[in-house]
Formats: sequence, C-alpha cells, structure tokens
Amino acid sequence: MTLPATGRPHTVAAFVHRADLGLRSGRAALVLCVCAVTLGAGWALKAGCLAPWDGRQYRTLCYNDIQPLYTGRAVDRGIFPYIHGELVRGELTGGAIEYPVLTGTFMWASGSLASDADGYLKVSALLLAPFGLLTASLLAGMSGWRGLLWAAAPALALYGFHNWDLLVVAAVVGAAWAHGRGHPLWGAGLLGLGGALKLYPLLFVVPLVLDEWRRSRRRGVQAALVAASTVVAANAPFFAQNPGGWWATYRFQSLRTADFNTVWAWSWPSAGADVINALTTALIVASCLALLVWGWSITRGAPGFPWLQVSAASLAAFLLWNKVHSPQFVLWLLPFFALLRVRLRWWAVYSVVDLVLYVGIFRWFYDFAYLGLDVTLAKVALISAVWARAVLLAMLIVVFMRAPATVAPPGVAQLSQSSRPMRKVTEVGSESSARA
Repeated sequence: MTLPATGRPHTVAAFVHRADLGLRSGRAALVLCVCAVTLGAGWALKAGCLAPWDGRQYRTLCYNDIQPLYTGRAVDRGIFPYIHGELVRGELTGGAIEYPVLTGTFMWASGSLASDADGYLKVSALLLAPFGLLTASLLAGMSGWRGLLWAAAPALALYGFHNWDLLVVAAVVGAAWAHGRGHPLWGAGLLGLGGALKLYPLLFVVPLVLDEWRRSRRRGVQAALVAASTVVAANAPFFAQNPGGWWATYRFQSLRTADFNTVWAWSWPSAGADVINALTTALIVASCLALLVWGWSITRGAPGFPWLQVSAASLAAFLLWNKVHSPQFVLWLLPFFALLRVRLRWWAVYSVVDLVLYVGIFRWFYDFAYLGLDVTLAKVALISAVWARAVLLAMLIVVFMRAPATVAPPGVAQLSQSSRPMRKVTEVGSESSARA
C-alpha cells in the first residue's frame, strides 16, 4: 500500500497510530470472542451436573465444587460467613468456609440469588464469567496474541466454573496491568485484594515491593503499606466479630494432610499433618527466598526488579511443594504463560498433562466409588500426571526466571538471555549519536 505524499510527516504518523489502534482493538475483540467460546464450552461441561448426582458427576467429568458447597457450607441457609462459624472436630460449621473472606462473601452473596444447588451453579457461572472475560481483555492489552494462551486454554473450560478462582486470577492480572501502566500502588492494592480471595497473590507482594524499592525507597514502602492495608481492611471486620470463625479457615487448612493431587500423597502417604506442614512450609519459604535472591543478584545495578518473573517462579514453586494442589489451581498459572515470553510448547505440554490429570481424577473417583475398583487405568493416569506435572513445575521455575516479560514500564529488569546483548546495542547506539 502506498500512502499519498502529503509533505506532512505527522499525517503518516497519525495514520500508523490509527492503524495500530485498530489492530489492537481487533486483536482484543478476537481474544474476547475466543474466551467467550471457551467459557461457553466450560458451561456446557458443568451443566451436565444439573441432573441428579448419581455418579454422572465423575463419569461425565462435570464435577464442580460449587454445587456441593451450596449445602456443605450453609450457603443454602443464607448464613453470613465466618461471623457465626467455627471448627468442630475438624469440620467447618455455622458458616465457616475454607476460603479467605472475600471468596466466602462472594459465595454467600451469589447464594442469595439461588434457591437450590442447580440454581446456585447457574448464578455462580453467570457472575464468574465476566471475570474470565476481564482477564482475557487485560492480557490481550498487555501481551497481544499471547492472551489466547488464557482465552483458548483447555483448563479455562475445565475449571472456569469449577470453583471461584476466576475472581482471584482477575485481581492478579489487574495488578500486573496497573503496574505496567505506571500505577504500582493500585497493583499492590489489587494483590492485597487477591490475598483476601485466595492466599497465593501474597507471594507476589514482595517482588512488586522490591521493584518499587529499587526505583524509590519511599514508593517501595508505600506499595508494602497499601498491600498490607488492603488485606487488613478486608479481614478485620470478620476477625473483630468472631476471631474463632475467621481462624477456622486457616485451622481447617492446617489440619489437612496431603491430597491425592500432590506428589506427597503418592510418595509419603503416611505423613501426618504436622510433619507435612513443617516440610512443605520450609520448602516453599526456602524456594521463594532463593528466587528473590536470584532476581536481585542477576539484575544488580538495574533500576527495577523482575517482579513478574520472580512471581511466576514463586507460584510454580508453591504449586510444586504445597500439600494441597486442587485441580483448578492451574488457572493461577495460566496468565504467566501470556505475561512472560515462554515458548508455546511449555503451555501445550502443561495443558496436556493437566487434561490427563483431570480425566484421571474424576474417572478414578467413579471407578472407586461406584464400581468398587481401585487400581484402574484412571488411577495410573492420575499418578503419572501428578509426577509429570511436578517435573514440569520444577522446570518452569527456571523457564519463568529466564523469560522476558511481555509488558514492562521503562527500566524494568529482564532476565532473558538476549537482555545483555540488547543493552550493548543500545549503548553503542547512544555513543554513536553522541559522536555525531
């Protein structure tokens, strides 16, 4: 295409700018459409559980946590969560919920719009879907076509309406978006908000704070205070009303032993809760500290800190070592395949392994509970996938740390192999300009 000669360079620049905006808008629209289709497929899968739970929830793979927790956590009785809750002989009662306060409040609020478990699934899916779309939109804006790694992910269909994790994923991606737009305090606040939905976003607060600290110690302190204040503000009203009901969430989690989605269940099934808690906590803390040191040392002298890389690697370490690894936790990891320039094959292999694990889990449940069978092909698939995923997570720790981010404000350190050569090219170019 040949542009008319106008003699006005700014006209050409304006044309290019408009074309770029059009391309970005079209790309975002396509990512959103793909995400909508994927969520639609997810609903079609989970809608199979609107029929009686006579084994079909496992046989047809439509199982979700939303329907059983409607009655299991007293959502059907409209009991406001945590305020009257308690832990009795290891069981949550009276409105106590195993999730942090904002997820529990969302469960209660959406429950007020439903009259039974089937209706609760419908209402929950309707309310959760916009958060999946919001995540897709933000990722498309930050990462371009890589947003499809979220929007078209099989895991989004499998788990979008499995639990309430779309809420926290949107908060984390929103934090990355705010930080990338030069609003780190909003990013810190959104991570704090995420920590009141599910705990894992709190892993990302220190990396973000270090990124700000390297630019300005004052901004680093402010980011830490904003994140902490958000977490406290969300939790304080519940704690003030009933400390025991608030603490029941975390006491319940501490009493759990390793679940069957983890390597611990298949390598050390006899380990008690106290032992597994101490071991996994030590491994997670040591891994995260090592990653912080790695990120700090490899970017020594740079004006920023690779907070996205360290956050992604820390999450991979957490998922690798934690004693609980619910299937839907893959949604937590997915955005980082878009936010970091990771080779597509990592996303593809992880998706395949996760799919095998998903089928293995629920088909084994069916075999065991309804057919009385234990050692089946489904169980073999489950165990194999658990170990394969563990290997992948260990490898992804390094892959994430070495990957450049798809979006970063000026001065953010990158850990890609090409960062040093690019820096040298920039320096040479600057020197040439100075000589000229």
